[in-house]
Amino acid sequence: MKKTITLAPDYSKSSFFNDGNFLFCNAFTKQLPFTDFGTFQMKYQNKQMSVSISTSELAIKIEDEVCFLSKQKGEKYIQIENVCFKKILHPKTQQLGFRLSKNGQYAEFFGEIVDLWKSLKKYVIQADFLLKYKLGSKIGEGYSSSVYKAFKIINGEKFAVKIVDKNMLSRSNNLEKQYLLNELSILRQINHNNLLKLEEIFESEENIYIVTELLEGGALKNSIFKFRFAEEETIILMQALYRTLNYLHQMNIFHHDIKFDNILLRDQQDLTSVCIINFGKAQILKPNISSCRNLNHHDSTSLISFFRKKDIYAISIIILSIFTKKLYQESSLLDELLMKNYQNVSYIEFMNLLPPLQQFFELLFTEKGRLLIDTLTCHDILSLEVFKLHFQRRSSKMNHVLHIQTFDVKRQSRFLPRPSQKDNLQLSYLQKSLKLPNINDSCEIKVTQNQSYSPQTENCLSNRLTNECKINNQTPRYSILRKFLSPNI
Repeated sequence: MKKTITLAPDYSKSSFFNDGNFLFCNAFTKQLPFTDFGTFQMKYQNKQMSVSISTSELAIKIEDEVCFLSKQKGEKYIQIENVCFKKILHPKTQQLGFRLSKNGQYAEFFGEIVDLWKSLKKYVIQADFLLKYKLGSKIGEGYSSSVYKAFKIINGEKFAVKIVDKNMLSRSNNLEKQYLLNELSILRQINHNNLLKLEEIFESEENIYIVTELLEGGALKNSIFKFRFAEEETIILMQALYRTLNYLHQMNIFHHDIKFDNILLRDQQDLTSVCIINFGKAQILKPNISSCRNLNHHDSTSLISFFRKKDIYAISIIILSIFTKKLYQESSLLDELLMKNYQNVSYIEFMNLLPPLQQFFELLFTEKGRLLIDTLTCHDILSLEVFKLHFQRRSSKMNHVLHIQTFDVKRQSRFLPRPSQKDNLQLSYLQKSLKLPNINDSCEIKVTQNQSYSPQTENCLSNRLTNECKINNQTPRYSILRKFLSPNI
């Protein structure tokens, strides 16, 4: 990577985010809820006076008894999205403050800025990335960007930073730039446990630095095929995904690019830590407002319905992959389902699942849901019977009586797996057909009496099985159990 060159003190004119507008604006057309942050000293055009500052998600409101900007009592606004920000010291009092600048116009504010800074840092553009963060190893790469692990210098806290090459953006078509601005706009609006959290944004002469939380669990796809999760755990994952999608749709945000690669985990062994990323292609579409993508002249309600259905199918294809342990061509299967062609998933009706789970898949992937899918919402899906099941939490690792498990013993899960019908049949067969030795028998004496069901015998076998599994990691648990229960033990 090339060495980063620090920008000039006021870099707002040359900033990638400069849209040509000036710093101040007169008013907003819609009413916004503002939070008061008290009184500050404001310096603008070599004039200084006390002003009251309050903020919303989109703007700072500046109030003064006689506003020197307009020479009359009133208020002014600063649209804070993509405004350049720099912390400064007052030249005389050495009081900490900050400068906001846009398109060459700037204003300085001095006072208690800590709480105000916390409300602004997602929206503004800073220029001192290398003074705050130290780069670590590379964890991903795209067409015009790379993703690195980064450490905050002051406390060592870990983050992910997406470094976008401004030269690559300028050489590409305008679409890449629009994707970047679109993603930043949406990340600033969302606040959900299962969505990526934006920390702050920086800019240098060559790069843009987007600092987000670090999702150390990796891709969901890797964990699904690495570990064996119980049905109950997978249902919890389904519920988290549909609740997250419902949150986005309630805000009229439609992702448009949901796939395995865009779903990560904070903890690779905890499916509830699932997190949706990559909002570059997402779209915010308000009801009763026409869209530039409305090529078929549908009204906005029909367009919203189509976008909603597309996101629901995209999530459902991922869930289908999890249960079938099969990777699909996500984009082509999505197109088939949007045309209500269920031929490629005709085996759905023959999946051996819990009845409520079977009902869920048949609703989305068979003719039974053909009439409902156009109006189906995430809220409707969350009200299905499969999400009303109650699951028992596992109390500890292995402190219960021996039972055949369907998951990897080394993995610590938060939910008690539900034995399948096949596992119950295997356990029943072992209990009824094999002879159990009496606890008082010597290991050298062959068993000749009938089977025993004493608790002491079961506890003994359970302890021996646990020790044997630790020694012979590669031997199947079922084989070890059968050896222990042999009449010639």
